[in-house]
Amino acid sequence: MATMITRSTMSERIEDRNEAVASAAFDALSNNRDYTAVARSLRLSRVDLYGSSTDSLVAQESRQIQLATELPSECPSLKAGAYGIDFAAKFHLSHSWSLTTPWPGEQAFAVTRLRSQTGMLDQTMQFDREQALVVSLSLNTIPRGNYGFWTEGKFREVPFLAPFTTSVTDMESDPVCLITGPFDYIHYHVPRTGLDDIAKSVGIQPVGTFRCVLAENDPFFTQFTKLVLPMLESGSQPPALLLDHLSLLLGAHLLQRYAGLPKLPEMVRGGLAPWQKRKATEFLSDNLANNVRLRQVAKECELSVSHFARSFKETFGVSAYRWLVQKRLSHAQHLLLRTSVPLIDIALQSGFPDQASFTRVFSRNLGVSPGAWRKHHRD
Repeated sequence: MATMITRSTMSERIEDRNEAVASAAFDALSNNRDYTAVARSLRLSRVDLYGSSTDSLVAQESRQIQLATELPSECPSLKAGAYGIDFAAKFHLSHSWSLTTPWPGEQAFAVTRLRSQTGMLDQTMQFDREQALVVSLSLNTIPRGNYGFWTEGKFREVPFLAPFTTSVTDMESDPVCLITGPFDYIHYHVPRTGLDDIAKSVGIQPVGTFRCVLAENDPFFTQFTKLVLPMLESGSQPPALLLDHLSLLLGAHLLQRYAGLPKLPEMVRGGLAPWQKRKATEFLSDNLANNVRLRQVAKECELSVSHFARSFKETFGVSAYRWLVQKRLSHAQHLLLRTSVPLIDIALQSGFPDQASFTRVFSRNLGVSPGAWRKHHRD
């Protein structure tokens, strides 16, 4: 019998997975691990997402469309680029599914899903030239001859595209494409300024040229995309700190594999200075109820985002994302024990979006629901 999966059930599984993703992503950055191995360690199957594998593909597709169309719109303060609804319009599509986060400043690290059941009748409209890379993975098979691709006005032969093969495009190369059959693509918009920041944080000069590829097998991006897909399908924006950590992980992999760097240089080990430790904890504690960004905390400590992320983990043994979750839980426990405030108010005051999310995270970490914990400790 097919298992019925509700939106809340999927959200629980995704939130559980989000914590593992953030932790492993940061471990890779702070310990300079091989990113392909990290990605393999985070493998996510369709059964992990949807439960029973006997669910019909039609039902799964219906759920994905329903959830994805409810995603919030892109942040209006970010600079336009090859992502979101503007990117979709270049493909003659009227909608897209996307997640965005500033990286850095007004530049956007973005994940965009574009899908068409019929394909394109004409080439893409001209893209604005920008200092960014777009990494693209097809989720479905595209037969040879169904995909035309041009850069700088020159046609490039595109082979048969198997699912999850990776292409990297420089958005200053005037790319044009034409897909004549059905397609389902994930595109990562990666600003060069964000990549430059990572390079500077490990003591190397900004990279001038990246290796652009068509239909390459990249295990990292295969597994990374399998992690990101449920976030797109969940219908809600993931925590800002989680997206910040993921953008750093993806950027580090691009530098390592596509900029000719066999391995990112080791940084001198060392955590935050005492004043930085104080600044970071004060800022995070004062913003328990806000959607904190990694760059905000890094700015308080006068460090680059990637340098701060590594130093924070070195100092506290956990990522800033995980530290903030634990702090929110501690604050919630204080309110449960010392006040009679309703659970929904405790959830909001502690930085959780709603009572259901608060209950899931609390129960997962403490083994009991907030209401049961309050009763046990006050009786």
